[in-house]
Amino acid sequence: MSLDAAAPAQPFAHQGKFFDVLGLALKNAGLTIVTLTLYRFWARTSMRRRLWSRMWVMGDPLEYTGTGGELLRGFLISLPTFFIPAIFVFYVAPFAMDPVVAAWLSIGFYIFAVPLIAAARYWMRRYQLSRTRWRGIRMGLSGSAWSFAFASAGWTVLQTLSLGWYTPVARMNRAKLLWENARFGDQPFQFVEDGEPMHRGLWGPFALGWFSVLIAYFATITLMAVFVFIPLFGAAARGADGDAVGQVMAPYLIAAGVIGIAVFFALLLLLWAPYNAAAMNRIASLITLDGARFQLRAKTFSLFLVSLAGWAIIIFSLGLLAPMAGFLQVRYILNRLEMIGTPRFAEIGQSIVQEPRAGESLGDAFDLDMGVGVV
Repeated sequence: MSLDAAAPAQPFAHQGKFFDVLGLALKNAGLTIVTLTLYRFWARTSMRRRLWSRMWVMGDPLEYTGTGGELLRGFLISLPTFFIPAIFVFYVAPFAMDPVVAAWLSIGFYIFAVPLIAAARYWMRRYQLSRTRWRGIRMGLSGSAWSFAFASAGWTVLQTLSLGWYTPVARMNRAKLLWENARFGDQPFQFVEDGEPMHRGLWGPFALGWFSVLIAYFATITLMAVFVFIPLFGAAARGADGDAVGQVMAPYLIAAGVIGIAVFFALLLLLWAPYNAAAMNRIASLITLDGARFQLRAKTFSLFLVSLAGWAIIIFSLGLLAPMAGFLQVRYILNRLEMIGTPRFAEIGQSIVQEPRAGESLGDAFDLDMGVGVV
């Protein structure tokens, strides 16, 4: 019997109920509108506390200790460093400066934004982990956000030059750098080598995703032709009055166009789901904590349904209920995650990684986590 087979499996669980979380999301959305978005910092905090308290590991829930005031403080830091320059570049410069200079300024801003978004993701994760406790032990993230940002920007350049084919390697490299700097108390997580390339098993699913636009386009055209346009035009050909038939058909054609767009994007999600599931499973399999490893069982179709439901919620709520989409993803992952083996928790001390004083700053600006936490 292998060691993995003999090691106990410790399942994770998320006990959040959809309508319980929906009630809080609706309340937060209403208060955010009434306060002209100012309440969103406290909305994020209340949502995270609700979701963290429903996450159970080995019989104990997580605890979130962040505050809305910390998130507001982070936003105030990002105001002069990002928002005001962005407003100038995109709304003032095109009218107040030479068009060529304004165009180069916009290009430069976009180039700078690539590492900035990566740094924002790092700061966001550092803050969230520092405000997460389990059994009284705080998590943390060490390392330099800017080191991660410029490494990530380099991988982005390679992704661009390879027309996207470097993406599986870049995704694994980013995960490795993030998890090797993560801490549970004073115990570091590790991203181990298992004798195989980190991106093993990702190329086939990624190729399907890479060709997904063409596949989805032709599949959508075919489906719409067979089930919508051919029956509609057949009915029109049998009509006696062409103008009258045209007036009757107009709303059907508009509806068919909307359905076609929805089908196209649903097919994109479906065709990318195998790669996303494989990447998530592979990343989890390489993470260890004091010898205990992790295992995730994400499946293509179930992940597709969760992603589709999340996007539907975001679109139909005009983004106001985006935290519900994040909740669905968090619950999906937690309920399929388990830890093989047991770390020596009695020997783990409190974290020595310094806690950030302010919130996520640019993580909030780019809404990298749909307001619920790292997803």
